[in-house]
Amino acid sequence: MSASKVPVSILGVSGFAGSELARLVAEHASLSLAGVAADRWQGSKLGDRVRVPASVGKLPVAPMSDAVAVARQSEVALLATPAEVSAKLAPELLSHGVRVVDLSGAFRLEDPAAYPRWYGFEHPAPELLAEAHYGLPEVASASTRTGGAKDARLIANPGCYATAAILALAPLVEAGAIDPASMYVDGKSGVSGAGRKVEERLLFMEVDENLSAYRVGNHQHTPEIEQALSRAGRVRASVTFVPHLLPVRRGLLVTAFARLSGAVPHDQIEALFRRAYAPADLVEVRAPEDVTLAQVAYTPYARLGVRADAERGSVVVTSALDNLLKGAASQALQNLCAMIGAPPLSPH
Repeated sequence: MSASKVPVSILGVSGFAGSELARLVAEHASLSLAGVAADRWQGSKLGDRVRVPASVGKLPVAPMSDAVAVARQSEVALLATPAEVSAKLAPELLSHGVRVVDLSGAFRLEDPAAYPRWYGFEHPAPELLAEAHYGLPEVASASTRTGGAKDARLIANPGCYATAAILALAPLVEAGAIDPASMYVDGKSGVSGAGRKVEERLLFMEVDENLSAYRVGNHQHTPEIEQALSRAGRVRASVTFVPHLLPVRRGLLVTAFARLSGAVPHDQIEALFRRAYAPADLVEVRAPEDVTLAQVAYTPYARLGVRADAERGSVVVTSALDNLLKGAASQALQNLCAMIGAPPLSPH
């Protein structure tokens, strides 16, 4: 890569993840923010909406009707747009030679027939599903792309719940340590996981001092988790996933349960995780009691805790991360840096 900064655009900058991306890109020494777009903020200056350095604060926020023109000023476009929008935008951007990191679910699933069931639309570019790199940096086996993120044209950034669940279960599945049909994931997330939108269930009076399950049996991260774990373990993985809404602003925590297979002694289970996630990764392995939202909120880290129960033949893994950072924006930046050969994300 040349010494000059790589120009990057952000489409959908007005969402929570898009706003975080603007800050992260603006602060990265190898990147320059070339343009931004969002209908909600069109006509305003980026600095009026997001705390960014003055050098990019004067960038105008273009309407999404100008998204392609904005993106063509850059080498890479970060799409913080709904899945149905990304599915249409990405092919056009690729045709203009602009590489794409997509934060939606538009390219996460390899089977085009899954999109009507889980996302509610027929995929307009099914030929790209096999090409897209599923970018969970710490679990390379979750993607089928031989070259990984390096030199990829299109990267599908994992979902927030999916990131936490896959990090929690991949070392076990890869080692054959659990029954791949016995996995259960209980997830709890703050309200920012729903995005910046107005719905009755997201109002303060509905969320405060409350806890509720949602999209039971119908959450789009379920097939994403199963696909990644099936790839990682070279088996057919089956996951029961139930998400819950927490009365907090950001952060999520999943608790994953599975039946031990006996292939790995229970006293060696924690060692699997310490080998899988090197100290240089943005994944910390701690005691389960030390895995909390407060420890990961506003950071790019995921924190995991694992405990095997020999008496019951089961294992429990807790996994926490900031849904807007490791679950979205900072992970997208990890993928972007790997794509273009820039220095990796520096935790702060």
